[in-house]
Amino acid sequence: MVEYPPYVDAYGQLKELFSKIKEASVPPKFTQDFLSTVLSLKSSSYRPMIPFLKRIVFIDQANVPTKAYSEYRDDSKSKAIMAQQIKSAYHKLYTAHTYAHKLKKDEIISKLCSVLGASKEDKTIPKVAATFLELCKLADFDGEIQSTSNEEQTETTVTGEAPQITMPTKLGISYTINLNLPATNDVEVFNSIFKALKENLLK
Repeated sequence: MVEYPPYVDAYGQLKELFSKIKEASVPPKFTQDFLSTVLSLKSSSYRPMIPFLKRIVFIDQANVPTKAYSEYRDDSKSKAIMAQQIKSAYHKLYTAHTYAHKLKKDEIISKLCSVLGASKEDKTIPKVAATFLELCKLADFDGEIQSTSNEEQTETTVTGEAPQITMPTKLGISYTINLNLPATNDVEVFNSIFKALKENLLK
């Protein structure tokens, strides 16, 4: 049985779907109700979009939006995020051609048939190819995802893990001392430890 990459029959509606995703706030869960009421995509042809979004990892198996979903809403990142998700979701196609997104539809169909072991008469393969191409219109494969701002960066804190201190001696020999630091946020505790090291060992 052929394991097809992500596709939808109504691939021509993908542009509208992702445009609406950008406009609306991120929901706790991406449900049919959210799709029809908040995004105003009421047509039954949009219903398969939810399992499709799972397959390209814009929502998880519990219908909760992923990091990619949230970051896609940022215009400065959206095209790079889409390219990232495409390469992951259609990885088999990219094993056949590194620049699959530059291929024409008939070339993509040929590559898919080859890597999936599908017949040239397979009726689903053209839908996969068309879905892939529609997504590629929303992506930039040459762009880079901008680094996060200072507020988004994770702070580095001192933990109880043991740092390594290497002290050279006059003979050119070095010693490595492993310290098991206490799990505390009291700076004075660490100041006392390193002061003791300096006075007793670093001479």
